[in-house]
Amino acid sequence: MNRKIILLLSLVSSTYFFAQSIEGKVTDLQNKPAPETEVLITKADTKFSAITDENGMFKIPLKEDGNYILEIIRDGVKTNSETITVKGNSKKDIQLKEAPVEQKLEGVTLTARKKLFERKVDRLVFNVENSVASQGIDAVEALAKTPMVRATDDAISIAGKSNVAVMINDRLLNLNGQELINYLKTIRSDDILKIEVITTPPAKYEAEGKSGLINIVLKKNSSLGWNGSIQTSGSSYWGRPTTSTRSGATFNYQGEKLSITSNLSIGDNYWENRSYNYLTGTTDNNYWKTNSTNINNYRYKGGGLKGEYKINDKNLIGFNYNYSFSNPIERGESKASIFDKDGYLDVASNFNNRNRRNIHNASAFYDVKIDSSGSKLSLTANMMLNNSNARNFYNTITSDIVSTFANPVSEYRIYSGQADLEKNFGKIKTEAGLKYTKIKNDSEFNFFNIENDQYILNTKRTNTFFYNEQNYAAYASANFKINDKWDAKAGLRYEYTSLEGISMNDDSSAKIKYGKLFPTAYISYKPNENHAFSINYSRRISRPYFGNLNPFKFYVSEFEYSTGNPYLLPSFSDNMEFGYVLNNNFNVTLYYNKTKDDWDRIQVVEGKSKYSIVKNFFNEDQTGINISYNYNKLKWLESNVFVNAFYSKTKSYDPTAIAAPKGYSANFNVDNNFFLNKSKTLTLMLGLWSNLPNRDGNTYYFANTSVYTGMKLNLMEKKLLINLYVNDILNTNRNKGIEYYPNYDVEYYSKGITRNLYLSVTYKFGNNNVKGATKEVKFEESKRAGGGN
Repeated sequence: MNRKIILLLSLVSSTYFFAQSIEGKVTDLQNKPAPETEVLITKADTKFSAITDENGMFKIPLKEDGNYILEIIRDGVKTNSETITVKGNSKKDIQLKEAPVEQKLEGVTLTARKKLFERKVDRLVFNVENSVASQGIDAVEALAKTPMVRATDDAISIAGKSNVAVMINDRLLNLNGQELINYLKTIRSDDILKIEVITTPPAKYEAEGKSGLINIVLKKNSSLGWNGSIQTSGSSYWGRPTTSTRSGATFNYQGEKLSITSNLSIGDNYWENRSYNYLTGTTDNNYWKTNSTNINNYRYKGGGLKGEYKINDKNLIGFNYNYSFSNPIERGESKASIFDKDGYLDVASNFNNRNRRNIHNASAFYDVKIDSSGSKLSLTANMMLNNSNARNFYNTITSDIVSTFANPVSEYRIYSGQADLEKNFGKIKTEAGLKYTKIKNDSEFNFFNIENDQYILNTKRTNTFFYNEQNYAAYASANFKINDKWDAKAGLRYEYTSLEGISMNDDSSAKIKYGKLFPTAYISYKPNENHAFSINYSRRISRPYFGNLNPFKFYVSEFEYSTGNPYLLPSFSDNMEFGYVLNNNFNVTLYYNKTKDDWDRIQVVEGKSKYSIVKNFFNEDQTGINISYNYNKLKWLESNVFVNAFYSKTKSYDPTAIAAPKGYSANFNVDNNFFLNKSKTLTLMLGLWSNLPNRDGNTYYFANTSVYTGMKLNLMEKKLLINLYVNDILNTNRNKGIEYYPNYDVEYYSKGITRNLYLSVTYKFGNNNVKGATKEVKFEESKRAGGGN
């Protein structure tokens, strides 16, 4: 009864104090509704505001009649400003203007500036739609122009770190490696609203990985209908009679309740690599020198289907499914010269490998809004099936020829379920959730000696490995809006892991159980529109890839093999950051990372045998600074500059490996876009990236650099997009380094066919405002199934 009286009094008082109002509809330049647009009414020092709904409608109660200033703000940019007169309940419809508004105050002209960078409490935001240079390209190319991110057709990293996870609309992609790159190439930058770089992920996300997260936020659907696009691209290599090709198609449909997105892709990627690995004794005259050539023809096809159904304004259900099939062919040969106390030996070897991989990813979700303040409950289920079957032939040539055949068969199974609750209490927004993950990996490695065309099973080199892992996680966090200038966020995540690895060959097993807490904390301060400060902290974990836990010996010749380590443990890192953004386009981040029990693959020599094994063997401290700047003062030029300078110090606690010398290093990117016409549909691109000498673990890496140039052309009202690049013009992109050990050093060099001519053509048809089903589902564990050693 009391609640009804209070509600009645509230309505009466609201009617009395706000007897006037203004309402209306905001539309864009095509007279379509403009949702999520701020309408601001100002009189003296009093301000009233509202956000338009999905139909572009707004209503603002006012205290009194009179003259007001009405302003429209869209995506942080002021588009409209005018003086209006309100008397009683007024109605006014507004159409957005294209250019920012210019206001004259005492002879001074002020122009609303588009925000390019934004510092949020727990992430750096790059507003892609505000960058002219980032339009008319695919998502991989857009990531390459994002501060702190390096993206190529091979990998994506943050500030030089590898194995970064990528999300779409706050939902992690169920893809990794080449499958991830192929999918991102189906997304056009014109459909991307912003890219968020999360270097210290909050408690909501998995604690796995020390490289952080990248969240690609797509533009919301603004109209009903459908659209599609077809893409084709190819690379031609200098001095090589072959090309790499890729073709794909996407389709989007948006109805009042149902949204569907589908994509198909097929490709044939050629890769060639020449390398040497020179092991030289430091306490004796022994050496092991190997020169190799590898050729890889990565053939793949895949597709995906996503669907969302809006049951009503509060309930949304959906699914994601992705399939990928690849059957790469790998060929190579090497020549080794071995010298030790027993004399000199020349060894030649070659291999011809074929692999068939089928990967299925499926996810389903259900979202329900539980109140009008934005609170939401999300339920998600994920499944990943990864089947691989290889046929690998090897020949080892000394005075005789030893021929062998290996048939590795592996099956990854990953299942997970989670519940996430977002609950808002005024200025405090909370998040909490539970997650369970089950990982199962059955690997069978069959090894045969080939004698007189007969396959004879070698039981000493044949092995079956079973791996089972279960993860339990719970988290809670809160975001505090202290006032208009201060924000704070804190969270705590707990993860408990139980794993077991069984090797049938040597009848050994390893059982490990551990539970860890992962705290996160953030605070940000924004004194005005031109300055933003932040301080972040997070604790992370890096778990080994499944293949690195398998102890079987993978022979590439009678004298060389690689092996896993069932006792390999995860590493942990603590990360601190201080960030500053000036004028929304200049970003500085100071950081400190401390990693404990990190792991890497090391080389071991025993007589005339050499093998590599993954071990935990070092701790590392790294202190650095990231600087990002976007220059757009000139109408004909937009430049993006990124610099990462750091000091690293490594300590090895394993006597089989010596830490690389401590020291300073840096890497930087410079991308220039020269607009050759007024409409900015013809662009000349010129850029470079470079890594100065650096160190990690027991490895010292030499400097590396690459220069590219190209043209970008948008035709037919940006429906036909043509990009032409020349990558690595000077042919300087290569990997070179030294590994340090107590009795020898290993110098290695690797050079691929990085100089190439790349051409891509994309044609879009249908309604460009339709985005289809844009929601992705979190599935962090999927990336552990792949990856290198």
